[in-house]
Amino acid sequence: MKNPNGYGCIKLLSGSRRRPYCFVVSQQGKQKVIGYFATKLEAMAYQVDYNQSHGLHRLSDNKITFAELYARWLPKHIEYSSVSDSTIHGYESAYKHCRLLYDLPVSDIKYSHLQTVIDGMNRLSYASKKKVRNLLSLLFAYARKMEYTFHDFTGLIRIGKNKPVNPHQAMSKQAINRLWKLVDKADVDIVLILIYTGMRTCELRNLKKTDINRRQKYIRITKSKTEAGKRIIPIASKIWPLVEARYSLQGDFLLCDESGDPYGYSRLSLACLAVS
Repeated sequence: MKNPNGYGCIKLLSGSRRRPYCFVVSQQGKQKVIGYFATKLEAMAYQVDYNQSHGLHRLSDNKITFAELYARWLPKHIEYSSVSDSTIHGYESAYKHCRLLYDLPVSDIKYSHLQTVIDGMNRLSYASKKKVRNLLSLLFAYARKMEYTFHDFTGLIRIGKNKPVNPHQAMSKQAINRLWKLVDKADVDIVLILIYTGMRTCELRNLKKTDINRRQKYIRITKSKTEAGKRIIPIASKIWPLVEARYSLQGDFLLCDESGDPYGYSRLSLACLAVS
């Protein structure tokens, strides 16, 4: 949907700037910069507020569109909820799947519109559909609070059942015993440490020696996507010699090569793949 005359526009300025986006309006045939912003979303939210305060709305009947709703909601949500960068990226990714709704007035959006968005994601994962549904729920909760609409059909959205593409399977005792017989081979110890600690590969890759308490024999996970992921892991006596052997090598991280450089993502993945 095209903006009405006089609604202004958002421009991305060249060069490296702290606030690269600007909102400009035309006054007496000349463009005037009204404000500068760090993100496009902040500029969009200001554009909506500016025009509403000047009696000009994007839609002739003063209704707010879905795109305008998102532009106004996200900065407020970030401010009051203290969400992480990864969560914000998740919102942005989910919003891209809602293109069919961008120009629709929020008060005119029905269940069929919302379900069509989800149905258009039939080749994507259950998790992706769930993120879109969660975003829609947050947006319409905000829209109702601000009285942009009195309807909320997000509770009716159906995303199907979760069918894991590659369900996890526990390693058998026989397989673990085979690994112990090969423990002297390169990187077999890494897989055994993962099995006996339950750490994710990224957690082991980022594990510093300072995160290991040798006296009380435990690992402290200090960095995680969630608070629940920050935890203390006891080190089983069976793998303690493996941890000690890695600890004695050069480098600040538990997993380091001969030069003391930490394992990268590819190196660790290849090591685990070779062992399996």
